[in-house]
Amino acid sequence: MYLVLFIVGLGFIVISMLLDTFVDIEGGPMAILQPKLIAVFIMVMGGIGLILSARLDSFFAGPIILVLSALSGVIVAGLLNRLVIIPLHKAQNTSAHDRQATIGTTAKIISPIPQNGYGKIRYSVSGSVVTSPAKSEDGGEIRNGENVDIIYIEGGTYFVRRKENAN
Repeated sequence: MYLVLFIVGLGFIVISMLLDTFVDIEGGPMAILQPKLIAVFIMVMGGIGLILSARLDSFFAGPIILVLSALSGVIVAGLLNRLVIIPLHKAQNTSAHDRQATIGTTAKIISPIPQNGYGKIRYSVSGSVVTSPAKSEDGGEIRNGENVDIIYIEGGTYFVRRKENAN
């Protein structure tokens, strides 16, 4: 019996890896079919079923054990999805930003840019404050604390121009 369970477990691991790699079912009604949630459900259901079967010996205990262990598996998998997987998925989607969308954004020099050299800028994008390496577009010096516009990005370097003062 244990050999059968072991083989089924190995098969489930292989299927989970394949589904996680090739099928994206993170959101919507199909989210309950995520291999990680199915694995948690099976693990909790089996564990609770094993514990209860050692404690209850009557003939009618089988259906009770099945219902209680399945209910426990659903609750734990649901809590894992709601409290861990969904928040992590949302955080993953909002933490990255499109660098090209920052062109035209105003930034502040936080590390001075020497003539033909590099400094550092700080700007806000999607509610997050980001710092990046910067270089003056014309190769000139820009002092600490000055406001600049991001003109273009080459590699990982942001090329900036002094912000025109509107008097």
